[in-house]
Amino acid sequence: RDLHRRRSRDLHRRRRRPPARARAMLLSLGVAFLAGLIAKSDSWKRFTASIEGQVDYRKDYSIALLCAFLIPVARYVIDRTAFSYAAKLLVVPSTRAKLLKARSPAGRSGGKRDGDGLTQDDRDAIRVRVEKFKESCWKTAVYVFFSLYGFYFMSSKPWFYDRSHFWHGFQSNGPNCQWDHSCPSLCTTDEWPGCSTCKFTSDVKLYYVLELGYYLQGVVSLVFWETRRKDFAVMMSHHIVTIVLITFSHWARLLRIGTMVFLLHDVSDVPLELAKACRYANLDSLTTVFFAVFFVVWVLSRIVYFPNVIIRTALFEVPNCSQIEWKRDYCMVAFDGLLLFLFAIHVYWTFLIGRILYRTIVSGKVNDEREDDT
Repeated sequence: RDLHRRRSRDLHRRRRRPPARARAMLLSLGVAFLAGLIAKSDSWKRFTASIEGQVDYRKDYSIALLCAFLIPVARYVIDRTAFSYAAKLLVVPSTRAKLLKARSPAGRSGGKRDGDGLTQDDRDAIRVRVEKFKESCWKTAVYVFFSLYGFYFMSSKPWFYDRSHFWHGFQSNGPNCQWDHSCPSLCTTDEWPGCSTCKFTSDVKLYYVLELGYYLQGVVSLVFWETRRKDFAVMMSHHIVTIVLITFSHWARLLRIGTMVFLLHDVSDVPLELAKACRYANLDSLTTVFFAVFFVVWVLSRIVYFPNVIIRTALFEVPNCSQIEWKRDYCMVAFDGLLLFLFAIHVYWTFLIGRILYRTIVSGKVNDEREDDT
């Protein structure tokens, strides 16, 4: 009788409000329309023009903190609509069927079940899997945006094709930008890096403040929002080192090499989060495909390109700068140390990925080393 009343209440609530699919579609259309209006508005043009130019700590960090506040709000809205609908469509039915199929006849007496044949433990397992699925969907959306934006604006930058431009200007007589922007001739040790007059375009600085805002809120989300996994300490260390790297490179005017570090990390995370989302949705074939793509992109970007291009140029190809030598040398030693620490985390994760790959080959199924099978 209680079950019948509960179902009647749920049916009445569904009739009173639009279905989840309609709400998700309306929200997506509304967000897309709003984004289009903002991108074409004069206010947005004035905003991008205002952040273009020299490094401005107060303005840049204020925008990053604003992003750190707005990003969780956007995540909460999309999480409760589009991602929830996707989870109800993909995760709940397949996980429910999997749990019922896996239960042996001998085990039917364990646990109190409702009319659907599920125990409370089963429902908790489905809820956890739904939350993990939505988390992966959110990260996929973020990394897709960062990757597309990074490729879009960096394809026009010289340092995307030639790493020597990490350290040198575009032209010898460029406006307000000395030829060697990493070694400004007018600076002294006491004044550097505040004396640098090199300007950065709005797309580079916007990339920086968005990434900084994302990782600032990422630390809080890792503690209070996201599912706790076995590599929590390593993930927290990664987030903290990334924030230090972003702020440090921003202070030292190393924004060019910093944008490449962003792009290398973002592009490999896209197939990873897609593989995780497919795994939570019990789409085993797609999980294997995306994991294979992720492994190739991960190795090429983080194990091959990152140490052989990014770390190498930061260690051995930085031009000498006599007037600010000792201060800039200490700066680069710290920067190099942070890059090497980040690479050490990559090596640790590669070890875990290798174990997952081995088990996938043996069992034919992708399983995450950092968590249980929920």
